[in-house]
Amino acid sequence: MADDAPVPAPRRARARFRLNARGWVFFGLSLSVAFAAAFKGNNLLFAVFCVLFGLLVTSGFLTWAVARNLEVTRVLPESAQVGETFAIGIRIRNRKRLWPAFCIRFEDRLSHEGRPASLQPTPVWLPFAKPGARVKGTYYAVAHERGWARFGPFHVRSEFLTGLFTWTARLGEEDKLLVVPRLGRLNRRLVTTLLAKGETSPFSSPEADAGDEEFAGLREYRPGDHPRRIDWKMSARLPGGELLVRELENPKIRDAVILLDTFLPNPGDVRRRARLERAVSFAATLADHLLADQYLVTLRAFGPDPVSLELEPRRGAVDDLLMNLALLKPCRAHPIGDLIAAEQPRADRVYFVLKAGEEALPAWEGESRSVTVDASEMKALMHEPD
Repeated sequence: MADDAPVPAPRRARARFRLNARGWVFFGLSLSVAFAAAFKGNNLLFAVFCVLFGLLVTSGFLTWAVARNLEVTRVLPESAQVGETFAIGIRIRNRKRLWPAFCIRFEDRLSHEGRPASLQPTPVWLPFAKPGARVKGTYYAVAHERGWARFGPFHVRSEFLTGLFTWTARLGEEDKLLVVPRLGRLNRRLVTTLLAKGETSPFSSPEADAGDEEFAGLREYRPGDHPRRIDWKMSARLPGGELLVRELENPKIRDAVILLDTFLPNPGDVRRRARLERAVSFAATLADHLLADQYLVTLRAFGPDPVSLELEPRRGAVDDLLMNLALLKPCRAHPIGDLIAAEQPRADRVYFVLKAGEEALPAWEGESRSVTVDASEMKALMHEPD
């Protein structure tokens, strides 16, 4: 989600104008021609020097003139997912009345918590903009960390066609974008095998037998669906040989609790942090899967304070979950055992314990109705998008 705070007026450009390496070589050659003309007294060499010096002055003036009085803003998406390439709009306005703007390079800056991102957004070239014109463009970025990603200011670079001078400036204001965990795709067949022990107790209430299931609707066939649930009559009406599957649900809505391990004793442990990020992404994917199956989902974690998020199977529930997970911080004081000890098990709930570390789990009353998934199992159960 982009920052909703009002954007202040654009700051005045902090510009730097210098003669670059090519310019110094050109300047040296021009001086050598000048010395030769003075030593020889040759009018032709004087004329060549005047042409070279005029070209140097013209290049410097145009490099400065075409790049000044520019206004640049960015248009961020509402949110982005970790590792996903997303588009950003750029709006450039040439505020000069007489001079056009051309051959200008714009580079945005991406950082996370003050640290520059390893992969910066793609640059944008402005080939030409008439005086007073507004130009729109698009560039792309990838954020590899959850939380607030900060953009800006733009680094603007101008080098006239000869490339002898370089004019650089920092334009535009800083913006921030909320980067949420990336949703994967669960392997339905493996998930069904993993949760087989829950089919008899947590996933079906004592009051509801197998024959009490009600028709909920039709959806497209997915790999792993039982062939008996295919609605052949409705599928025959669709072109292209597509199959429709009947969705059934129990009269009583089921409850699921996800206990997410966010324990990170050593912030510099890269391997443990990668496991934690995988657990966060798996928690989001699992909650999305459960909500689609009409579960009431509760997520509990330490972030570092206790976090409890209750979600109902409604539109927008996954977005609320992703926003909360995006801002979830690792915890250095509470391992997964503390989260389990604080839980009060109920007979009508199923529990998913997502382990990011290797700490042993304590014995607890809800163990018979719980499914424990460690980091290696998460990798097998979830396919991350390309």
